[in-house]
Amino acid sequence: MSPWHTFISLAFLQLWSSWLPVLAQTPQTFFPPTVPLAVRSPTFNCWLDVHNGTNPMSTWPTFWNDQHILGWAGYIKVDGLAWHWLGDPVPGNASTWISTAVTPTRTILTVQAGPMLLNVTFLSPVEPSDWVLQSFPFSYVYVDGQATDGQAHSIQLYSDISAEWVTNSLTTPVQWSTTAGNNSVYHQVQSSSPTSVFQDVAEDSVAYHAIASNQPGLVSVIGNDQTLRPQFSTLTPGFTLTSDLPTTFGTVRDASTGKFPVFAHALDLGQTATISSVAWVVGLVRDPVVTASGVPRRAYFWSQYPTISDAIDAFVSDFADARARAIALDEKILRDASSAVSDAYGDLVSLAARQAVAGVEITLSTTSAGEFNFSDVQAFMKDVGNSQRVNPTEVIYAAMPALIYLNSSITGALLEPLLQFQASSSYPNSYAAPDLGLSYPAAPGNTVDEAIFGIENSGNMLILALAHARTSGDGSLISKYYNLLKKWGDYLVANALTPGLQESADARDAILAQNQVNITNLAIKGIIAIQAMSEISLLLGETADAQTYQSAATNFTQSWLELASSSGHVVWTYGNASSYGLMYNLLADRLLHLNVVPSSLYAAESSALQNVAQGPYGLPLSSYSNSNARSDWALFSAAAVPDTTTQNLLITGVHKRASLNTTAGVFSTLYNVDTGAGTVAGTYPNGFASPAQGAMFSILALNVSNQTVILPAQAPVSGASGPASSPKPRTNSGAIAGGTIAGVFVLLIVAGLGIFLRRRRQQRGTIDLLEAPRPYHGQPTPASGPATMSEVTSPTSDGPGVAPSHMHTSNTTRYHFPTPISKPPIPTAADSRMVEPFSPVTPPTSQAASVSGTRSTTSRGTADLMSEMENLRREVEQLRAERVPQDAPPMYQ
Repeated sequence: MSPWHTFISLAFLQLWSSWLPVLAQTPQTFFPPTVPLAVRSPTFNCWLDVHNGTNPMSTWPTFWNDQHILGWAGYIKVDGLAWHWLGDPVPGNASTWISTAVTPTRTILTVQAGPMLLNVTFLSPVEPSDWVLQSFPFSYVYVDGQATDGQAHSIQLYSDISAEWVTNSLTTPVQWSTTAGNNSVYHQVQSSSPTSVFQDVAEDSVAYHAIASNQPGLVSVIGNDQTLRPQFSTLTPGFTLTSDLPTTFGTVRDASTGKFPVFAHALDLGQTATISSVAWVVGLVRDPVVTASGVPRRAYFWSQYPTISDAIDAFVSDFADARARAIALDEKILRDASSAVSDAYGDLVSLAARQAVAGVEITLSTTSAGEFNFSDVQAFMKDVGNSQRVNPTEVIYAAMPALIYLNSSITGALLEPLLQFQASSSYPNSYAAPDLGLSYPAAPGNTVDEAIFGIENSGNMLILALAHARTSGDGSLISKYYNLLKKWGDYLVANALTPGLQESADARDAILAQNQVNITNLAIKGIIAIQAMSEISLLLGETADAQTYQSAATNFTQSWLELASSSGHVVWTYGNASSYGLMYNLLADRLLHLNVVPSSLYAAESSALQNVAQGPYGLPLSSYSNSNARSDWALFSAAAVPDTTTQNLLITGVHKRASLNTTAGVFSTLYNVDTGAGTVAGTYPNGFASPAQGAMFSILALNVSNQTVILPAQAPVSGASGPASSPKPRTNSGAIAGGTIAGVFVLLIVAGLGIFLRRRRQQRGTIDLLEAPRPYHGQPTPASGPATMSEVTSPTSDGPGVAPSHMHTSNTTRYHFPTPISKPPIPTAADSRMVEPFSPVTPPTSQAASVSGTRSTTSRGTADLMSEMENLRREVEQLRAERVPQDAPPMYQ
């Protein structure tokens, strides 16, 4: 495998004369029909459609839905002759497009404009370790260039945007202004009557176009497009720009003249043979971001910057460092992807990275005094490409690999509002909700009875909760919401093995036709989630619960293996030997190291997939899906299989579809494997720009190491199954009640033993718990050094849960990534809980018991006695565990 191919996109940043001719000759091997330009949030989501031979130099950027133009023009003027390098403005000549490169954070267009060879780079920062920067919906575009004739030329540069960024209608009244900051100049435009009710394009947003104020010959002006662009393009060196707008308000397009107000920055570099990273900034701000349960929530970045002017100044000044951080992140992701799999896999994670994280908005609530509540960090995801749903569990589940790889604390922030709402008295159901509401950006919570998705959503939540705790080290959510998680675990014990008419979330995509009875992939998700609940219980010292759930998972797995196995492969529905499909939920078993499913099953599934008839663009989701596929589940399956042959088969199909330039739309999750056709723009669901493409990181996520899970001291447990209390081992209350008299007699002895144990623990200093939840992302790590994961972030670091301590304008990088480890082994048949899928099954004598979420009531005196005895019993168990560390469950030491 060629290192040059892996890192070719990184070479685009070089400005030395030696690289430019070589760069132009490098063949492009990946041709996505649409490439990301400025992608930072569900509403700040700008792409360039280059499908079916479209000339990128004569194409307007569009919103992710591929139905709405976002006016954005860019020019270079060389010796008096204007060439445009973005959009399709008039007048001017279209630059000659040479190639397009896509890295995880950047899209780089290499173009020829007369004697100047240019790299036009669109940088959407991905800043997972710094939630101030990650939540700031701004991006950069910058131009580097070199004269191919070696001569100096008169060079001027120009960029503008229109008001199309802030509304879906060309007749919307808008208003605008220009502001000079400390080190920047920016224009802003917004609707005169903003509203938070909208479909895709945000009608309550403010668009910004900024530039550093120290650029040479800078002119910042607002005027009509038919005035400013011709003024810049006059056939003379230099330029003069004069506004023709007498007011600061108007409409997106003048109905009588067809003119668009545009917001421009132009500069004059004079005579030069090189252009060194001249940058503009574009942003789209909404405030508040969402309204959750009636409470407005603001983007996290506002906690750092008191005004938007301060924020823009900081972002403009941070350009050089932001670019360095982006290069470091690109290098890491591409290095990991190429070493783990292939160049093709690197293409997929590059195209998916911005799309995945842009689906998430990190927020804070404020107090009545207007102060930010850093203990209330919540993130929200829109079901981009499918619906208006907020925090859909199946999309978070699909995006989980990218979130785990980049910073799994984001997963926790997404889970928090879901858990918080469902732990309240407002939520009546015994299974997990599918989302927080149907009309983004409103997130009131969803109380609709959707029992048909009960296994799907409950399984998603338990798997996500454990994944978050293990990979972040943050045990606060599983501790705080234990009763709620337990309720869902009980629901799965009662329903998972035989789903009946229950459906997976794939049934929401009608073209997939996933409405069969007893789908095996759904059943195994529920079983894996039951084992995840066992692990959660074990982490919290709930040993009785842990054993009960483990017994249930073991028994159900044995039964599932009998029901789901036929003639050497796993069927898609019980009893249908001819059915097949991608058992993508097996990834959760591997990712969480649960060893629910034996290695022989993985091998059988992998072998069967190699023998399934596939189309030019890979494997369909199942034998029922009418040759339609889901790219996210294909990559889940690629990460789950034990051999590279099947893995490459699955990756190749998705890569071919992602590079199918004859199709339209933004990297969709849905397509036909025979034709490559997807759902047309404007028809939902179409999977365009879905954050579910974070699934492309599935193989990389397997190499993220687990962390020591730290539980907050005396954390309250929330949930509808019982009153809040500290988690404690479940006991047989009937036996305790029967022994009350004996308990009174031995109380003095027990108390004495307790005093002894407590003093011993204090002397040994074994308590190391947090007093309150804190951020669980790593310390800033220089890009040039190795990355390691800290167990707990220093309380002085900037991040979720901690008030920011400094402005983000230093030269230090803030990226932190878990140190890769070797792939976890496939579960072996030697595991005592396992049974071979194609051999007779003898269930153990103990049957899975249901776990009750209720607590018995006794007299107050008896309850106090029980509480004291159970606390002391816990102490004894903890000392026993300390003496025999080898008895601790794997991955928690």
